[in-house]
Amino acid sequence: MKFGVQHGIGDSRWTPAIITPTEVKRFAQTAERVGYDAIAFTDHPAPSNRWVESGGEGVADLFTSLAFCAAVTERVRLMSFVLMPNYRNPFLMAHAVATLDHLSAGRVTLGLGTGYLKSEYFALGTDPAFKRADFEEALEVARQVWAGQDVTYEGRQFSARGVRAVPASLQTPHPPLYLHGNTDWGLKYAVQHCQGWMGMLIGPERTNTLKTKPIPDLESMARRIDDVRAECDRVGRDIATLEIVVNGNWGLMDIRKNPSAEQMRDEIGQLDAMGVTWQCFNICGDDPDASIDTLKWVADAVIA
Repeated sequence: MKFGVQHGIGDSRWTPAIITPTEVKRFAQTAERVGYDAIAFTDHPAPSNRWVESGGEGVADLFTSLAFCAAVTERVRLMSFVLMPNYRNPFLMAHAVATLDHLSAGRVTLGLGTGYLKSEYFALGTDPAFKRADFEEALEVARQVWAGQDVTYEGRQFSARGVRAVPASLQTPHPPLYLHGNTDWGLKYAVQHCQGWMGMLIGPERTNTLKTKPIPDLESMARRIDDVRAECDRVGRDIATLEIVVNGNWGLMDIRKNPSAEQMRDEIGQLDAMGVTWQCFNICGDDPDASIDTLKWVADAVIA
Protein backbone atom coordinates (compact mmCIF):
# COMPACT_ATOMS: atom_id res chain seq x y z
CA MET A 1 0.00 0.00 0.00
CA LYS A 2 1.23 3.48 -0.92
CA PHE A 3 0.14 6.65 0.87
CA GLY A 4 -0.52 10.14 -0.46
CA VAL A 5 -1.46 13.27 1.46
CA GLN A 6 -3.02 16.49 0.20
CA HIS A 7 -1.55 19.72 1.54
CA GLY A 8 -3.52 21.41 4.32
CA ILE A 9 -4.78 24.24 2.13
CA GLY A 10 -7.40 21.69 1.08
CA ASP A 11 -8.99 22.22 4.52
CA SER A 12 -11.89 24.69 4.31
CA ARG A 13 -10.56 26.24 7.55
CA TRP A 14 -7.12 26.90 6.06
CA THR A 15 -5.23 30.02 7.10
CA PRO A 16 -2.57 31.97 5.16
CA ALA A 17 0.07 30.63 7.54
CA ILE A 18 -0.22 27.20 5.90
CA ILE A 19 0.89 28.46 2.47
CA THR A 20 4.05 30.41 3.36
CA PRO A 21 7.30 29.22 1.74
CA THR A 22 8.60 28.05 5.12
CA GLU A 23 5.52 25.97 5.90
CA VAL A 24 5.09 24.44 2.45
CA LYS A 25 8.76 23.45 2.53
CA ARG A 26 8.29 21.95 6.00
CA PHE A 27 5.22 20.01 4.82
CA ALA A 28 6.92 18.62 1.71
CA GLN A 29 10.17 17.68 3.41
CA THR A 30 8.44 16.16 6.43
CA ALA A 31 6.18 14.05 4.22
CA GLU A 32 9.18 12.79 2.29
CA ARG A 33 11.26 12.12 5.42
CA VAL A 34 8.59 10.13 7.29
CA GLY A 35 7.76 7.92 4.34
CA TYR A 36 4.82 9.22 2.31
CA ASP A 37 4.80 8.20 -1.33
CA ALA A 38 3.08 11.32 -2.70
CA ILE A 39 2.09 14.86 -1.78
CA ALA A 40 -0.81 16.51 -3.54
CA PHE A 41 -2.62 19.73 -4.37
CA THR A 42 -6.04 20.11 -5.96
CA ASP A 43 -7.44 22.29 -8.73
CA HIS A 44 -10.12 24.97 -8.24
CA PRO A 45 -8.84 28.15 -9.93
CA ALA A 46 -12.21 29.96 -9.97
CA PRO A 47 -14.73 28.63 -7.44
CA SER A 48 -17.85 30.61 -6.61
CA ASN A 49 -18.05 32.71 -3.47
CA ARG A 50 -21.07 30.64 -2.44
CA TRP A 51 -19.01 27.46 -2.61
CA VAL A 52 -16.12 29.01 -0.67
CA GLU A 53 -18.39 30.44 2.03
CA SER A 54 -20.29 27.17 2.45
CA GLY A 55 -17.15 25.20 3.33
CA GLY A 56 -15.47 24.50 0.00
CA GLU A 57 -11.84 23.47 0.21
CA GLY A 58 -9.05 25.99 -0.04
CA VAL A 59 -6.93 25.81 -3.17
CA ALA A 60 -3.48 26.96 -4.23
CA ASP A 61 -2.47 26.72 -7.88
CA LEU A 62 -1.34 23.13 -8.18
CA PHE A 63 1.36 23.63 -10.82
CA THR A 64 3.08 26.41 -8.87
CA SER A 65 2.73 24.53 -5.59
CA LEU A 66 4.01 21.21 -6.92
CA ALA A 67 6.94 22.92 -8.66
CA PHE A 68 7.89 24.53 -5.34
CA CYS A 69 7.69 21.13 -3.64
CA ALA A 70 9.77 19.56 -6.40
CA ALA A 71 12.57 22.00 -5.66
CA VAL A 72 12.76 21.09 -1.97
CA THR A 73 12.38 17.28 -2.22
CA GLU A 74 14.09 14.41 -4.00
CA ARG A 75 11.97 11.24 -3.78
CA VAL A 76 8.31 11.85 -2.99
CA ARG A 77 5.94 11.87 -5.96
CA LEU A 78 4.06 15.05 -6.88
CA MET A 79 0.36 14.39 -7.44
CA SER A 80 -2.52 16.46 -8.74
CA PHE A 81 -5.55 15.54 -6.66
CA VAL A 82 -7.17 16.30 -8.98
CA LEU A 83 -6.41 18.27 -12.15
CA MET A 84 -9.27 19.17 -14.50
CA PRO A 85 -7.82 19.07 -18.05
CA ASN A 86 -11.07 20.48 -19.45
CA TYR A 87 -10.54 23.73 -17.48
CA ARG A 88 -7.64 24.77 -19.72
CA ASN A 89 -6.47 24.80 -23.29
CA PRO A 90 -4.92 21.32 -23.62
CA PHE A 91 -1.60 22.65 -24.94
CA LEU A 92 -1.17 24.93 -21.93
CA MET A 93 -2.05 22.10 -19.57
CA ALA A 94 0.21 19.55 -21.27
CA HIS A 95 3.11 22.02 -21.44
CA ALA A 96 2.86 22.80 -17.71
CA VAL A 97 2.78 19.09 -16.86
CA ALA A 98 5.76 18.26 -19.08
CA THR A 99 7.80 21.10 -17.61
CA LEU A 100 6.96 20.00 -14.06
CA ASP A 101 7.90 16.44 -14.97
CA HIS A 102 11.39 17.63 -15.96
CA LEU A 103 11.82 19.94 -12.97
CA SER A 104 10.90 17.07 -10.63
CA ALA A 105 13.11 14.49 -12.40
CA GLY A 106 10.09 12.47 -13.45
CA ARG A 107 8.05 12.43 -10.25
CA VAL A 108 4.67 13.69 -11.55
CA THR A 109 1.50 11.62 -11.09
CA LEU A 110 -1.67 13.11 -12.55
CA GLY A 111 -4.90 12.52 -10.71
CA LEU A 112 -7.59 13.71 -13.10
CA GLY A 113 -11.25 14.74 -12.98
CA THR A 114 -13.84 16.61 -14.99
CA GLY A 115 -14.94 19.07 -12.28
CA TYR A 116 -18.36 19.75 -10.82
CA LEU A 117 -18.84 23.48 -10.09
CA LYS A 118 -21.00 24.94 -12.87
CA SER A 119 -20.00 28.54 -12.13
CA GLU A 120 -16.33 27.57 -12.30
CA TYR A 121 -16.69 26.15 -15.81
CA PHE A 122 -18.27 29.37 -17.06
CA ALA A 123 -15.72 31.57 -15.27
CA LEU A 124 -12.94 29.66 -17.04
CA GLY A 125 -14.59 29.95 -20.44
CA THR A 126 -15.86 26.42 -20.88
CA ASP A 127 -19.28 24.77 -20.84
CA PRO A 128 -20.18 22.02 -18.34
CA ALA A 129 -22.45 20.45 -20.95
CA PHE A 130 -19.28 19.37 -22.78
CA LYS A 131 -17.15 18.46 -19.76
CA ARG A 132 -16.59 14.81 -20.65
CA ALA A 133 -16.06 15.48 -24.35
CA ASP A 134 -13.64 18.31 -23.52
CA PHE A 135 -11.82 16.08 -21.02
CA GLU A 136 -11.36 13.31 -23.57
CA GLU A 137 -10.27 15.82 -26.20
CA ALA A 138 -7.73 17.39 -23.84
CA LEU A 139 -6.20 14.02 -22.97
CA GLU A 140 -6.03 13.00 -26.62
CA VAL A 141 -4.06 16.15 -27.43
CA ALA A 142 -1.92 15.97 -24.27
CA ARG A 143 -0.77 12.42 -24.95
CA GLN A 144 0.58 13.57 -28.32
CA VAL A 145 2.31 16.57 -26.71
CA TRP A 146 3.89 14.42 -23.99
CA ALA A 147 5.15 11.99 -26.63
CA GLY A 148 6.88 14.82 -28.50
CA GLN A 149 4.69 14.46 -31.56
CA ASP A 150 3.64 17.13 -34.03
CA VAL A 151 -0.02 17.83 -33.34
CA THR A 152 -2.70 18.72 -35.83
CA TYR A 153 -6.09 18.75 -34.18
CA GLU A 154 -9.41 20.49 -34.71
CA GLY A 155 -10.91 20.93 -31.24
CA ARG A 156 -14.22 22.27 -30.03
CA GLN A 157 -12.61 25.57 -28.97
CA PHE A 158 -9.19 25.52 -30.65
CA SER A 159 -7.49 24.66 -33.92
CA ALA A 160 -3.91 23.33 -34.02
CA ARG A 161 -1.94 22.83 -37.21
CA GLY A 162 1.51 21.28 -36.98
CA VAL A 163 2.17 22.24 -33.35
CA ARG A 164 5.18 20.81 -31.52
CA ALA A 165 5.24 21.75 -27.83
CA VAL A 166 8.55 21.19 -26.09
CA PRO A 167 9.73 19.64 -23.91
CA ALA A 168 8.00 16.28 -24.16
CA SER A 169 7.38 14.71 -20.77
CA LEU A 170 10.35 13.05 -19.10
CA GLN A 171 8.33 9.97 -18.17
CA THR A 172 7.40 7.91 -21.20
CA PRO A 173 4.99 7.77 -22.81
CA HIS A 174 3.66 10.25 -20.21
CA PRO A 175 3.23 10.67 -16.43
CA PRO A 176 0.88 8.13 -14.82
CA LEU A 177 -2.77 9.10 -15.28
CA TYR A 178 -5.27 8.24 -12.53
CA LEU A 179 -8.92 9.13 -13.12
CA HIS A 180 -10.98 10.20 -10.12
CA GLY A 181 -14.38 8.87 -11.09
CA ASN A 182 -17.03 6.97 -9.14
CA THR A 183 -19.35 7.05 -12.15
CA ASP A 184 -19.68 4.34 -14.78
CA TRP A 185 -18.08 6.64 -17.36
CA GLY A 186 -15.14 7.40 -15.06
CA LEU A 187 -14.60 3.75 -14.22
CA LYS A 188 -14.63 2.67 -17.87
CA TYR A 189 -12.38 5.51 -19.02
CA ALA A 190 -9.85 4.72 -16.29
CA VAL A 191 -9.72 1.04 -17.18
CA GLN A 192 -9.46 1.69 -20.91
CA HIS A 193 -7.12 4.70 -20.99
CA CYS A 194 -5.38 5.30 -17.64
CA GLN A 195 -2.88 3.80 -15.25
CA GLY A 196 -5.12 4.16 -12.21
CA TRP A 197 -8.72 4.46 -10.99
CA MET A 198 -9.46 6.74 -8.02
CA GLY A 199 -12.56 6.00 -5.95
CA MET A 200 -13.92 8.34 -3.30
CA LEU A 201 -16.04 7.32 -0.34
CA ILE A 202 -18.96 9.72 -0.41
CA GLY A 203 -22.54 9.55 0.83
CA PRO A 204 -25.64 10.36 -1.24
CA GLU A 205 -26.02 13.70 0.56
CA ARG A 206 -23.00 15.10 -1.32
CA THR A 207 -23.45 13.58 -4.75
CA ASN A 208 -25.65 16.40 -6.09
CA THR A 209 -22.85 18.88 -5.40
CA LEU A 210 -19.99 16.69 -6.59
CA LYS A 211 -21.92 15.26 -9.57
CA THR A 212 -20.79 11.71 -8.92
CA LYS A 213 -22.01 8.32 -7.80
CA PRO A 214 -22.20 7.55 -4.06
CA ILE A 215 -19.84 5.04 -2.49
CA PRO A 216 -20.91 5.46 1.15
CA ASP A 217 -18.88 2.75 2.91
CA LEU A 218 -16.18 0.13 2.52
CA GLU A 219 -18.67 -2.56 1.48
CA SER A 220 -19.82 -0.31 -1.35
CA MET A 221 -16.20 0.36 -2.27
CA ALA A 222 -15.54 -3.38 -2.47
CA ARG A 223 -18.47 -3.76 -4.87
CA ARG A 224 -17.24 -0.85 -6.97
CA ILE A 225 -13.77 -2.37 -7.19
CA ASP A 226 -15.47 -5.57 -8.34
CA ASP A 227 -16.98 -3.44 -11.12
CA VAL A 228 -13.46 -2.22 -11.98
CA ARG A 229 -12.28 -5.81 -12.09
CA ALA A 230 -15.21 -6.80 -14.32
CA GLU A 231 -14.44 -3.97 -16.74
CA CYS A 232 -10.79 -5.07 -16.85
CA ASP A 233 -11.94 -8.58 -17.71
CA ARG A 234 -14.29 -7.24 -20.38
CA VAL A 235 -11.56 -5.32 -22.20
CA GLY A 236 -8.82 -7.91 -21.60
CA ARG A 237 -6.74 -5.91 -19.15
CA ASP A 238 -4.87 -7.39 -16.20
CA ILE A 239 -6.12 -5.47 -13.14
CA ALA A 240 -2.61 -5.75 -11.70
CA THR A 241 -1.59 -3.11 -14.28
CA LEU A 242 -4.13 -0.62 -12.83
CA GLU A 243 -3.51 1.29 -9.61
CA ILE A 244 -6.56 1.42 -7.32
CA VAL A 245 -6.63 4.62 -5.27
CA VAL A 246 -9.07 5.31 -2.43
CA ASN A 247 -9.78 8.52 -0.54
CA GLY A 248 -12.55 9.95 1.59
CA ASN A 249 -12.68 7.12 4.13
CA TRP A 250 -10.63 9.04 6.72
CA GLY A 251 -12.25 12.42 6.27
CA LEU A 252 -10.05 15.37 7.22
CA MET A 253 -7.22 14.03 9.36
CA ASP A 254 -6.48 16.08 12.47
CA ILE A 255 -4.50 14.73 15.43
CA ARG A 256 -6.44 17.07 17.73
CA LYS A 257 -9.57 14.96 17.10
CA ASN A 258 -7.86 11.86 18.56
CA PRO A 259 -8.24 9.54 15.56
CA SER A 260 -8.05 5.79 16.15
CA ALA A 261 -4.89 4.23 14.73
CA GLU A 262 -6.36 0.77 15.30
CA GLN A 263 -9.45 1.58 13.24
CA MET A 264 -7.35 3.13 10.48
CA ARG A 265 -5.02 0.12 10.32
CA ASP A 266 -8.06 -2.15 10.17
CA GLU A 267 -9.40 -0.17 7.22
CA ILE A 268 -6.05 -0.42 5.48
CA GLY A 269 -6.23 -4.19 5.89
CA GLN A 270 -9.71 -4.29 4.38
CA LEU A 271 -8.69 -2.08 1.48
CA ASP A 272 -5.59 -4.16 0.83
CA ALA A 273 -7.76 -7.27 0.62
CA MET A 274 -9.92 -5.50 -1.99
CA GLY A 275 -6.86 -4.83 -4.15
CA VAL A 276 -6.42 -1.15 -3.25
CA THR A 277 -2.87 0.04 -3.91
CA TRP A 278 -3.04 3.68 -2.74
CA GLN A 279 -4.63 5.35 0.29
CA CYS A 280 -4.86 9.13 -0.03
CA PHE A 281 -6.25 11.60 2.47
CA ASN A 282 -6.68 15.26 3.36
CA ILE A 283 -5.03 16.95 6.32
CA CYS A 284 -5.94 19.88 8.55
CA GLY A 285 -4.77 23.32 7.46
CA ASP A 286 -5.93 25.79 10.10
CA ASP A 287 -2.65 25.49 12.03
CA PRO A 288 0.73 24.56 10.50
CA ASP A 289 1.99 22.80 13.63
CA ALA A 290 -1.16 20.68 13.90
CA SER A 291 -0.80 19.79 10.22
CA ILE A 292 2.79 18.62 10.68
CA ASP A 293 1.96 16.76 13.91
CA THR A 294 -0.88 14.96 12.10
CA LEU A 295 1.39 14.12 9.20
CA LYS A 296 3.93 12.54 11.57
CA TRP A 297 1.30 10.73 13.64
CA VAL A 298 -0.27 9.01 10.64
CA ALA A 299 3.19 7.94 9.45
CA ASP A 300 4.20 6.56 12.84
CA ALA A 301 0.91 5.06 14.01
CA VAL A 302 -0.64 3.83 10.78
CA ILE A 303 1.83 3.63 7.91
CA ALA A 304 4.89 2.28 9.71
